[in-house]
Amino acid sequence: MKTIKVRIIAIAMALAIIPALTVFGSGKKEVVSASREAVLHAVSVKDAVQRLDKDAHQLTESTIVIYDKTEKIADSESLEEDLRAMADKMHVAADKLRHIAKQIHKAIAELEELTKEAEAGKAEYKKRLDEIVEYLVKYAQILGGKSDLVHKIVFKTPESHNEYADAIHDSFHEAERIVERLGKHAQELARTIGVSIAKLPVKKQAFPEQYIRMYDKHGKLLRLAAQQVANEAHGHICVCGATAFRVTQIVISRLWGQEVPTKGQLKVIYHHPGKGHKDVFKYLLGPENVTYKKVGDPRHLTLAQHYTYLFVRKDTGATWKTQMKEGVIPKGFFDLRYKVKGFLIGWHKKKPTKAEKVAFKIKFNKSINNILGMEASDIFESVSQP
Repeated sequence: MKTIKVRIIAIAMALAIIPALTVFGSGKKEVVSASREAVLHAVSVKDAVQRLDKDAHQLTESTIVIYDKTEKIADSESLEEDLRAMADKMHVAADKLRHIAKQIHKAIAELEELTKEAEAGKAEYKKRLDEIVEYLVKYAQILGGKSDLVHKIVFKTPESHNEYADAIHDSFHEAERIVERLGKHAQELARTIGVSIAKLPVKKQAFPEQYIRMYDKHGKLLRLAAQQVANEAHGHICVCGATAFRVTQIVISRLWGQEVPTKGQLKVIYHHPGKGHKDVFKYLLGPENVTYKKVGDPRHLTLAQHYTYLFVRKDTGATWKTQMKEGVIPKGFFDLRYKVKGFLIGWHKKKPTKAEKVAFKIKFNKSINNILGMEASDIFESVSQP
């Protein structure tokens, strides 16, 4: 009797196995492949969530530093009242940032729980990712509105409290970078899951825009924007690139009037050692039409030596020579350039202070803003009033 039961059980097991054998017959490779892809997908999702979690921890750490160090300055009775008031204002903002960072952590923790649930659907992932992006936007808006305040704190803080001011400044900019990284990693996870989420607004320095119209060598009319040209030619907008673009724009109006030139018809001789000048001039005029002639000391720039330009319209021989006017580049910029940039590239070994680096950045942006925003006659010599 026992033997009969064993046989019945064996037959039943065999019958149960037959469908599985059928599935793994000719399509065995397909089934194994699909299973492997599912495992790899799950691992990718888990890794992406872990990157978000790491970013969120770093954001919280930077936020806490801002919160703690602003409190140190605000509570120091030995400091001036206006500095303490500024620090207190930033402290209040940092408290809001702390709460937002906690919400980001919470949403990421919920994502981590979803990775443990095999039945979790796309909609659930999307809901949490949308929440994270929403919190990141709020965080970035508060942070962006306090940039000037942080730099004022750095400027006004005496040496006795520099440790706190430097920590606030460094953590502030680190938080900016982490927010961008969180946004990027959230997008990567969304793509892995197969959902669409909103992108963080791109942070851009709001410089005035300027344009140049010219034909390419095939007769196509181009409308070139200053920041677009700087990014494509040099990688970013800078004082050199902005100057090269604006002076080219102005010489075209001087030598062509209402006409539109063709690329290759204009050449320039210039004296600024910066790569931004060279890259933008070559992009606009063609490498064969750009000549650099060294003058003076490239470590110590002057308007008279390094911001002078001679242009030649090749088809007519007409020329235009100009020099940048005083006041376009803020006073002290060249000295700060030597201290900050000079240290980085080895001109000297004296490390610039945090205040000097901040001041250089502010004057750097102010210079670009002036070059792209002021009237042509206020920027260069030999330009008629509009």
